[in-house]
Amino acid sequence: MAIGYIIGSADTQGATVFLVDEARVGQYVVLESKEEPVIGLITSVVSDSPIFDDRMADSDMVKEMGEKKIQIPSFMKAKVKLICKLNSMTQPDLPPLAGTPVRLATNEELERIFANDGDIEVGSLIGKDVRVRIRGNALMRHLAILASTGSGKSNTVAVLSSRIAEKNGSVLVFDYHGEYYDSDIKKLNNVEAKMNPLYLTPSEFAMLLDIRDNAVIQYRVLRKAFKEFISDVERGMREGGTADLGKLDETFFSKLTEKVEEVAKKENRKKSVDEVLNKIEDFVDRFSDIISFTVGDVTQRVRRGMVNVVNLSSLDEEGIDAIVSHYLRRVLTARKEYKTRKKEGLKHPIVLVIEEAHVLLSKDENTLTKRWAGRIAREGRKFGVGLVVVSQRPKGIDENILSQMINKIILKMVEPTDKRYVLEASDNLSEDIIDSLSSFAPGEALIVGNIVRVPAVVKIDKFEGKLGGSEPSLFEEEEKDDYSDVLNWGI
Repeated sequence: MAIGYIIGSADTQGATVFLVDEARVGQYVVLESKEEPVIGLITSVVSDSPIFDDRMADSDMVKEMGEKKIQIPSFMKAKVKLICKLNSMTQPDLPPLAGTPVRLATNEELERIFANDGDIEVGSLIGKDVRVRIRGNALMRHLAILASTGSGKSNTVAVLSSRIAEKNGSVLVFDYHGEYYDSDIKKLNNVEAKMNPLYLTPSEFAMLLDIRDNAVIQYRVLRKAFKEFISDVERGMREGGTADLGKLDETFFSKLTEKVEEVAKKENRKKSVDEVLNKIEDFVDRFSDIISFTVGDVTQRVRRGMVNVVNLSSLDEEGIDAIVSHYLRRVLTARKEYKTRKKEGLKHPIVLVIEEAHVLLSKDENTLTKRWAGRIAREGRKFGVGLVVVSQRPKGIDENILSQMINKIILKMVEPTDKRYVLEASDNLSEDIIDSLSSFAPGEALIVGNIVRVPAVVKIDKFEGKLGGSEPSLFEEEEKDDYSDVLNWGI
């Protein structure tokens, strides 16, 4: 049964429908074109009146008619984004004609498009009992999960990560706010937020010490001292001194300082040594809590078929940036090693999830993480490393990285500048689809890219279980009076 008819001008991208029955944003419709039925997506619904419009409305007359309960003639119109031909799944090549009937798509028609295409279930089409599956392998072309605060980003990450793990895929989540490490995710593997200097490169260590590229002498002194120190440690390990690695956590900085002084003395660089030593002292203040010789490389600690979570909530932004950038480098390097040598490195593909991407991948700041995330965005697909960036402030993300997120899951988004930024950074979005995001309810999302055959408007499944990061209730959070010790004093 028709819910409306095409009116006015139309093209192969979109059309306007005069509605004779109710419709809402996000519903799929079929245009009964003579050539071949076309699937469309309702992106907006507006009411209008043949008597009163924005230019002709008389407020006194409208008020009088309202008080006398006189019904004002009105009608509803909908904007429809044309998606594809129903049978051939190709793009429409002719615009629909005025008067073309428009009806709601049936479950059977929608299942043909959405339910049998992918391998990871994420939810159902809005208002329909039609399950939506995405293509897991297409995540290697990267994904952005974007939304306003409170619209369901964390729930989406939890659902997606859990479903990937259920399929024996590997996910590494950088848990910025501690939402996942203590959650009810079934296949959960917590990875301690530590890095081992044995797996740091001299240049990486220099960046952590904030020794700039133009400080050639400082870099030379540090590089030589660091390499000599690491060589001494590795020699001791080969000679059976692995039990002393724990002591290195306490003596690392003092021994490194000695090495720097030795190298500076040998090379007669006394003027430069003080600045390097100051940098080491600053490093101790900032990063000593995340350095440990007893932890393995991150590639040895992630597990296949698991949601691997790095809890970063106790660290400041500098510490988070250091950990995430180091782990990104190690994962990409290890996957390259395995793909080229087939024996060493990380043996399974992996999806990396970076939360608060507008902080770690800022378009305005040159963070350490941005450098390696950019490398993965460009090269990761070839080596089986997928990148997922998550943010409530898309306009703060580096546009070169965001533009390489071929796939997007976009939940409710209201801020016009955010919507405009996402539109400009995307090849597979149009302005009418972006404008529809403001009407989404929490948990509703637009999915576009290679992970779906055609754009999907989906109610993401609710994660079953506990997730951290929920907002505390102003009135319901229980107050715990800590009087137990006083009572035990026997007073």
